[in-house]
Amino acid sequence: MIRVERDPGFWERVASHPAVAATLQGMDPAAAGRIASRPDVLPLASDHGGFLFVRADLAGFVCELHTLFTPEGWGREALVAGMEAINAVWIAGYQAVTTFEAQANPRSRPPRTFGFVRAGDWRATPIGPLRLWILSRQAWEASPAQRRALCQ
Repeated sequence: MIRVERDPGFWERVASHPAVAATLQGMDPAAAGRIASRPDVLPLASDHGGFLFVRADLAGFVCELHTLFTPEGWGREALVAGMEAINAVWIAGYQAVTTFEAQANPRSRPPRTFGFVRAGDWRATPIGPLRLWILSRQAWEASPAQRRALCQ
């Protein structure tokens, strides 16, 4: 279901959707396409969006997750693609994934069933209040989502 997608046009189309653009805190949707093209980014897509995993350290142990799906991909598509994407991240050699939850965007909260845990409280940032979430490979391997992914 997922694929590596480096076409900037795909990501710009997803980021330009009104439901997605409203969550970008003023970022130009074309920037999503430029980000997906970078060599330090693993861009994994399904039909209606996907995930940008940005390497966060020089050794490649940690990546930062950004999720972009149009409303057509919300729900089952994003869930199944997310399980596949997290497995792909471990194959790529990462050991931990970080992501931010934006207080203004309830859809930005990562799924606890994947093993994500909060790593702090809300903090003021230039783009509004955020809080950090972390998923370790060990937490994923012990999660209900990983067990479900194995059964599919």
